[in-house]
Amino acid sequence: MKTTQPAFFARNSFRILLIIAFLSPFFLIGTRRAMWSNKNDVKSWLPSAYEETATFHWYRAHFESDMFILASWEGCTLDSPALELLAKKLLPPEEYSRDREEPRFFKTVSTGTKLLNALVEQGVERQQAIERLKGFVIGRDGRQTCLILTVRPEAEAEWDREVAEGKHARQKFLHAVVEKVYHVAEAECAISRDAMHMGGPPVDNVAIDQEGERSLLRLAGMSALVGLVLSWWCLRSWALTAMVFTTALFSAGLALAIVWFSGSQMNAILLTMPSLVYVAATSGAIHLANYYRDAVREHGIEGAPDRAVAAAWLPLALATGTTAVGLASLGISELVPIKMFGIYSAFGVVASLFVLCFYMPSLLQFWPLAGLADAESQTRRFDPGLSPRWRGVGEWIIRHNGWATAACLILLAVGAYGSTKVETSVKLMRLFSPEARLLEDYAWLEEKLGPLVPMEVVLRVDAEKCSLDMLDQLDLVREIRQELAAIEEVGSALALPTFIRDMPERPSLIERRVWIVQLQRHQQEVTDFFQADGGENLWRVSARVNALTDVDYGRFVDDLKAAVEPILDRHREQGVEGLTATYTGLVPLIYKAQHSLLDGLILGFVGDLILIGIAMILLMRNWSAGLLLIVPSVFPIAIIFGAMGLWGVVVDVGTVMTPAVALGVTVDDAIHFMLWCRHGQQRGMDRRGAIMFAYEDCARAIYQSWAVIGLGLFAFAMSSFVPTQRFGYLMLAMLTASAVGNLVLLPAMLAGPLGHFFWRRPEKTATERAVPAPHSVVGTVHSPAKACQYSSGHILAE
Repeated sequence: MKTTQPAFFARNSFRILLIIAFLSPFFLIGTRRAMWSNKNDVKSWLPSAYEETATFHWYRAHFESDMFILASWEGCTLDSPALELLAKKLLPPEEYSRDREEPRFFKTVSTGTKLLNALVEQGVERQQAIERLKGFVIGRDGRQTCLILTVRPEAEAEWDREVAEGKHARQKFLHAVVEKVYHVAEAECAISRDAMHMGGPPVDNVAIDQEGERSLLRLAGMSALVGLVLSWWCLRSWALTAMVFTTALFSAGLALAIVWFSGSQMNAILLTMPSLVYVAATSGAIHLANYYRDAVREHGIEGAPDRAVAAAWLPLALATGTTAVGLASLGISELVPIKMFGIYSAFGVVASLFVLCFYMPSLLQFWPLAGLADAESQTRRFDPGLSPRWRGVGEWIIRHNGWATAACLILLAVGAYGSTKVETSVKLMRLFSPEARLLEDYAWLEEKLGPLVPMEVVLRVDAEKCSLDMLDQLDLVREIRQELAAIEEVGSALALPTFIRDMPERPSLIERRVWIVQLQRHQQEVTDFFQADGGENLWRVSARVNALTDVDYGRFVDDLKAAVEPILDRHREQGVEGLTATYTGLVPLIYKAQHSLLDGLILGFVGDLILIGIAMILLMRNWSAGLLLIVPSVFPIAIIFGAMGLWGVVVDVGTVMTPAVALGVTVDDAIHFMLWCRHGQQRGMDRRGAIMFAYEDCARAIYQSWAVIGLGLFAFAMSSFVPTQRFGYLMLAMLTASAVGNLVLLPAMLAGPLGHFFWRRPEKTATERAVPAPHSVVGTVHSPAKACQYSSGHILAE
């Protein structure tokens, strides 16, 4: 007698759970190490292939590292004893640090007092020296000053090695550097942490680390709680909710582990990725739970996990595919954090599909839930997706399809116009809320001392071609510095002439020779502003601008060139050759990044639409389906970005990620709606009946996706880290507009003249109806508890 082989999960569920349990410690290790690897440096956000990035790396290779910390406090004046004491404590003799086994973080420590005294010793009058240093290390009052600490380039490798050996507590290098300044100031100089104000790249990077991690730890838990509550609200079963929760949690952990095992590091933008994967997996797991519930009700508990997966895998794969394509489009972005977010989020979403299709069914096989069918009525009682109001809304849209379509298209046109007004920004200070400690410190430092953001101009002199001697070159640098200082946005301009005695106006031959010899003799002492590189002399001029003002960096770079190039042209006209200027620093990098942000957004979105439109045409075998799909797909993005453009809201790195996620969800919902319309027509319904057939079933899935993903990510709107905050509230806004597009605009277009070519001819439909539908379709359509995604696999199969 022939026996039936047990179903797949009946045979393998225990093995699957055992394998997952075995791999869990490795995933946990990968997750923890990924979190520990969180590291942020705005200067590394652009790819090295860019000319601006390559130029900046060239600059850093020739001049002192930009890893400096500027520190000051109320009462830090030129005659402050605490200033010199703190300088000595932070850079003690090397033997002292070695004997006490203390890390030696700093290469040099300078103070305003030291620089002032150095100028006075060269013969510069004290008041004149103070005027030179104002806006740099001396405040506008002529008394306030600061401490400038330069981090040793090799200190990070030493710190990591000593931490691995257990000599120090586990702490990231830059965090330890900043904490060292706070600790020594408080313990040795009685300067409280609240009184100390610090700025500089290490402080900036630590602030980004802390804000990003704080958002993840506090708000990711809130996002997980929202997902848990919404899961119970959709399922009304604590057992199913627990399975959905563990499935989503495991998916998020797996996504983090992928980052670590692939050899990458986390950053503040990528920290939102686990929560995105979590809510996407939660949404998919809820739909799989609905499949399981109906499988139990229709055919009993035996083999229910296999039947659920057989029906669910195709619609879940479709939802995963559209979301992954939208996220992967961010991979073409030229900004490294955006690229990493897109790629690893896409990998995470795809990995969650395998977790959904293997882990959760294995749990359901191992702990079957036979009483789910009896709880169906309780689920319906609280479910607005089954309310008669949905039918009333749908009927109103169909009856007034012209007005509904016109209203939505007008909104779309206004949004498209507003999108042309969108401005982008990757300025560091825009990453933080106005209440952030870093912004308070920068505001204080810029008020008391002067601007902090450097724009570097490097005068390059070809020693073989140029007829100017060292003194003439120095005089040229002085002239360029004076021109830069006269630009409105420049608070101070620094160059070698700033730190030496006044040059003679008409030097004699002997004076000229003495100056040249002195410059050559003390060359190693002025490497911050002069370098001899083979056959080139490199003279650095640094212009400082405010960090907290809305300077148009593009125009500012043009202003610098307009000030420098005429001076060089005048010398060239006099027969001087071998003079060029290189413009670099944070300002050109940020300007390039702002353009890359918008260009990547437009290119990725257009590419996604074309790809998905072609796929829809092939899937539906109808060219109009692809064109109809594009309109509701564009609708939410045009509305939200149009509103941002009209209201003057700047697009930042957190904002640019939202269209990729919203596009995947929007396209998935639109595809399912159109498939259900086509299926209704195949069942003999007219156009109105087919649209209502789709409306009644798809409305529930759409609002569930909106609730789980939109509300789940909206928790991040409470973050103090601005990119994370904007990602949270814009995701809710995008998905709300997406729901309007799919529940108002799409059915209105299908009911009106724009949908004429979508509907198949009656004779073709009659031929398709002559082919018997699979039993699984007939058996599942009648259930009002199902979302549209529940049976879309069978519709695609037809």
